[in-house]
Amino acid sequence: MKKLLIVCIFLAGFVACKGKEPAPGPVQPAEGAKKWVVGFSQCTFEDPWRINMNREMEDEATKHPELKLIIANGENKNAKQVADVENFIVKQVDLLIISPREAAPLTPGVEKAFAAGIPVIVLDRAIQSDQFTCFIGASNLAIGEAAGKYVAEKLGGRGKIVEIEGILGATPTQERRDGFHKVIAQYPTLEVIYQQPADYKRSPAIQVMQNALSAFPRIDAVYAHNDEMAIGAYLAAKAVGREKEMILVGIDGQGEAVKMIREGLLSATFVYPNGSREAIQYGIKVLKGESIPKKIMLETVRVTKDEALDYQGF
Repeated sequence: MKKLLIVCIFLAGFVACKGKEPAPGPVQPAEGAKKWVVGFSQCTFEDPWRINMNREMEDEATKHPELKLIIANGENKNAKQVADVENFIVKQVDLLIISPREAAPLTPGVEKAFAAGIPVIVLDRAIQSDQFTCFIGASNLAIGEAAGKYVAEKLGGRGKIVEIEGILGATPTQERRDGFHKVIAQYPTLEVIYQQPADYKRSPAIQVMQNALSAFPRIDAVYAHNDEMAIGAYLAAKAVGREKEMILVGIDGQGEAVKMIREGLLSATFVYPNGSREAIQYGIKVLKGESIPKKIMLETVRVTKDEALDYQGF
């Protein structure tokens, strides 16, 4: 059994990148309720990573009988998620957890909740403000850099790359792109020849990859911002018999992708922890009046056919 290869350089476990928030004092349960009400604004229930995030958060919440967890589905629409946040504010939940679809549209709602005295934990994707209690997530910039180094190494510093992006307004998309390009720019003979968003979904990724395959007779690597899109790219390439000419790299650590990596169909994924259990654990501390770090960073792991063999995915 090989050791996990830690590619995101942080302190082990959780690291406080900023000072701790002052202890706010214990939060009283919502009026007329015997439990603390936690509202989780999830941006979508569509992809496996999000479904697993919900499942793990619900599982962690069941360990705390003093909590009532409500999860709202943003349906992958900014307007719907904005409305969900407003609804939680009106209901005066005791704690708001949010994983925003995009930063700009969701920032005002988070600020409004925070100003109303509701503790807010921002999960996975950042907002454009510091008006929240705590952010929990991994460094997408570091993951992008790690993916860039992996691709550069596998291609020997020379090749043509297709990049399939996530939601353009989402901070993970921007940071996974920026980190990757920071590394690729160091190699004059590495070139991103095609770059299009597929919103973290498999079906749009298939279409994006079909377009790339039609336009370019040679593709050496595909860098997809999540595993769903990497799988979509593989399926499109396989349909025209070109899947073996390229390496395919994703992000998340999805079980299906890990299985395909073990079979040699995909090349690598970088585990992106969802932080849902940590959100509940630190949320309990906030509700009890304890101080917590302003930012909590989670570790990531590179999974290849020969690395992280004890990782099974979700």
